[in-house]
Amino acid sequence: MIASSNNLTQQKNNQSERNSFHTESSLMKDIFKKVKSIARLEKHVILIGEIGVGKKRLAHSIHSYSNRSDGPFHSFYCIDVNEAEFKDAFWEHIHFENEHLQIKYDVLEKAGGGILYLDQFSELSSSFMLNVIDSYTRGCNQLFKYNPALSPRLIISISQDAFQCLTKTEVWSKLLKSLNPMSIMLPPLRERKEDIPLLIRTFLEEAKLTEPDWDSLSMSQAAINECILYSWPGNVRQLKNAIIQGAVLSHGEVIESHHLPFSMNWKLPYNL
Repeated sequence: MIASSNNLTQQKNNQSERNSFHTESSLMKDIFKKVKSIARLEKHVILIGEIGVGKKRLAHSIHSYSNRSDGPFHSFYCIDVNEAEFKDAFWEHIHFENEHLQIKYDVLEKAGGGILYLDQFSELSSSFMLNVIDSYTRGCNQLFKYNPALSPRLIISISQDAFQCLTKTEVWSKLLKSLNPMSIMLPPLRERKEDIPLLIRTFLEEAKLTEPDWDSLSMSQAAINECILYSWPGNVRQLKNAIIQGAVLSHGEVIESHHLPFSMNWKLPYNL
């Protein structure tokens, strides 16, 4: 029997909840409750947090729980973008199709009816940030004026370091005035250490899927304890990289303390 569309949607939502909302941190549980409520609103969202804290994963969760979950999730990576790439992505382009003049906006059309995630938006120059906001507003008015529901919903990633400075600029005023977004602040990993063992198990399982010889991959309790004690300036991303390094140096067996990166442990990962 073929499952109904409602059942399929529920299964997808249940799977998203297992993958994205599994946490031991009371702080993150509260954030996830807010995310599920915000996701169902047709509001733009600003995600604020340190580099590597998991803003993109949270953006995917918002997409999964939103009414746009069947639409695209298009990510535009803002770091090191040059002027030509910016113009190709956000500026209007004139095309002739079937003897008719048409206006095209590359990024907006790729995300039409779904989510446009501006990854590391705060790394753009102020002029680029202002141009993105203007291009989004102008493009949506031109492309989706007869069906505004098809205009992309924005999720904007802003680093914690840039946030305080940004709030004092014209960019922040324009974001609030033009987009009227909701903001979510994500805590760094060092403030939710109860999630570290859970994340370790998740990354170990992911690592096993990448290499056929890593079926026995695990981590010793001593190594887990070191991870819990570490401050993780690179947050979840750094933890995942540490697990991958440990898996390589342990040859897919038991990751011990001396397999972890030098910034976490002074011992060499091999015998001289």
